[in-house]
Amino acid sequence: MPPALSEALNTPLATPLVTLRESATLRESRAAGTIPAGMPRHGRPLAPQVVTGIIAAVDAVAILATGLAASTLAEGSVAPPLFGLVLIVGLVLGMHALRWSGARQFDRLCKAADSLLPLAMAWASTAGALVALLYLLGAFDPPMTSWLAIWSLLALGALVAGRLVTCLSMGAWQRAGRLTQAVAIVGTGPEGQRLLRRYRANPRDDRHVVGVYDDNRASHARFCVGYPILGGLDDLLAEIREGRVDRVILAMPLSDENHALAAALRKLSLAPVDVGLCLDQVHIHLQERGWREGAGDEPPVLDLLRHPLTGWRSIAKTVEDRVLAAIILAMISPVMLAIAIAIKLESRGPVFFKQKRHGYNNQLIEVYKFRSMYHHMADANAEKLAQRNDPRITPLGRILRRTSLDELPQFINVLRGEMSIVGPRPHAQSAKAGGLLYRDAVALYDSRHRMKPGITGLAQVSGWRGETSTVEQIVKRVEHDLRYIETWTVAGDLKIIARTITSSILAKNAY
Repeated sequence: MPPALSEALNTPLATPLVTLRESATLRESRAAGTIPAGMPRHGRPLAPQVVTGIIAAVDAVAILATGLAASTLAEGSVAPPLFGLVLIVGLVLGMHALRWSGARQFDRLCKAADSLLPLAMAWASTAGALVALLYLLGAFDPPMTSWLAIWSLLALGALVAGRLVTCLSMGAWQRAGRLTQAVAIVGTGPEGQRLLRRYRANPRDDRHVVGVYDDNRASHARFCVGYPILGGLDDLLAEIREGRVDRVILAMPLSDENHALAAALRKLSLAPVDVGLCLDQVHIHLQERGWREGAGDEPPVLDLLRHPLTGWRSIAKTVEDRVLAAIILAMISPVMLAIAIAIKLESRGPVFFKQKRHGYNNQLIEVYKFRSMYHHMADANAEKLAQRNDPRITPLGRILRRTSLDELPQFINVLRGEMSIVGPRPHAQSAKAGGLLYRDAVALYDSRHRMKPGITGLAQVSGWRGETSTVEQIVKRVEHDLRYIETWTVAGDLKIIARTITSSILAKNAY
């Protein structure tokens, strides 16, 4: 780090913490509206890029649909080749004009008045460009003129109606807290106080500071610059596990001697949350990789950790899981029925085996499997992992486990949104490697819970499945799981699914 930057980051700020005696300031600030009150969220948060992407899709549909509808209302018939050309050109020009005019800018969508004028100007310029195109082509015949006039009016009406509906929807989402990012601040020192003052002086509807966290806070302090100190990093992790925090900003000095910063990063790397380092102490003029200039009152932030699935990536993963799970369940339902009948005929007990396992964000889920052990010898907590020639496993169970057919009911977990088709495998709570619980054997074990668990995963198709008799085996599994999380793509998932089909047939280390 440059000495000047290090010196700037460590410049002291002589402002004490707000103590209990000043708690009245907190109440006054909330009453005055300078500090946002608690904002419980109802429903999943909506990323701005997702909202604007949906609006763009609605705009495209409106332009195409009104163009087709206008062709049925126009006097006379337009030649198909020319009609198709003008329709496509109008769609392309219209979409670009709406983007350039700022009609789809996120902060304008909440108020119809802010987006209607640029929208009208964008479509008017598009219609003008189409008129110029027809003039150059010499295609100003009555049918084409009639169609273009009707299309222009219908499209403008549809786009305006879409913006009005968007405005109402945005208001409902805002009231539900779905457009508000819940931010937690780590650090009650000079850096944290400076950042909180900026937030306090510039409240925003899309940001809610849930509180301040610091393991080294003064024991008598309850508030920092009017914001409540809610505990240390363990308390912050608990809030993240409950889904109450979307982003964490570390307001701490950046230096080699700052062990608190390193400790905070180690803990926060276990949770699915965005983590940034506030660089409010310096002015950054160059956009380098990893640096993000603040918007408005936001200070520059160095992105340190990113949630593996946000925005469209999260939607793509969800659609992939639900669609493929529905298709696969429809295809394998006869096989599942046959397996269920065979299990009932072979031994007494239920068809399904249910087991509590850690899922996304370390939450417990109930995972389904076909029962492969004798019912009276079942091990619900997986105190002892299955081994070669395990007497607890039925003859049919050996076949099911060797071919991974016992995992088929987990597609039900996928449809319920508890699991993914591809992801880190969910492990039983008491599973051990080398006599140690998995969490004790691998320091970053909980980092694998930043994604939903999967029926299959990179570790499984890479040969790290089955028994874990040594610590090295679970270490390798976790290494592959973390590599998968950091490099996730839809194409990568499809490749793993294809490899799973072949590796399940040839598996040698699943008992």
